[in-house]
Amino acid sequence: MKHTLSCLVKNQPGVLAKVSEAFASKGISIESLAVGETEDTNVSRATIVVTGDDRTVAEAERQCEGLEVVLELEDLASEEFFARELLLIKVRVRPGTIARIMQVSELFQARVVGLSDKTITLELAAEHRAIDGMLRMVVPFGIVSMARSGQIAVSARDNVAEEIEIEARTPPHTWPTGGPGSS
Repeated sequence: MKHTLSCLVKNQPGVLAKVSEAFASKGISIESLAVGETEDTNVSRATIVVTGDDRTVAEAERQCEGLEVVLELEDLASEEFFARELLLIKVRVRPGTIARIMQVSELFQARVVGLSDKTITLELAAEHRAIDGMLRMVVPFGIVSMARSGQIAVSARDNVAEEIEIEARTPPHTWPTGGPGSS
């Protein structure tokens, strides 16, 4: 069974190696791993997608939760969650194909982020099924290059009490000049 895990970890060197070792030691292969800072610069959220039997994945989760760098681990398989991937794809442009490529782009609500006389670069942030669907549609045009982020996810439920508890266990955060969202 596929499991999507949301893991809050301390933002420090070596954390990913420790977390991924917890799964590797149980013979579980990680299909997708995406990590980024949260609103607290001392904490990162790792979204880990694994496939394995429930018992083995639960053992790896317990081992992971025992690591001092792990603040919270949540298996989202048992609840509703929001998940997205990011795709950047450069597609070959030939005479007469731009209109068809644009139709595919509009169908999946992808954005054009680059255009030359030989290629068009599209960006799509969507669920993995939409990413897979768009890839199938653009393959006939010729994929020059692509990058796919891996899945990121958060629970759909409001867990404000748990977030306050985690906040109490982590040192105060500092925002870069200008605060969150500034550039």
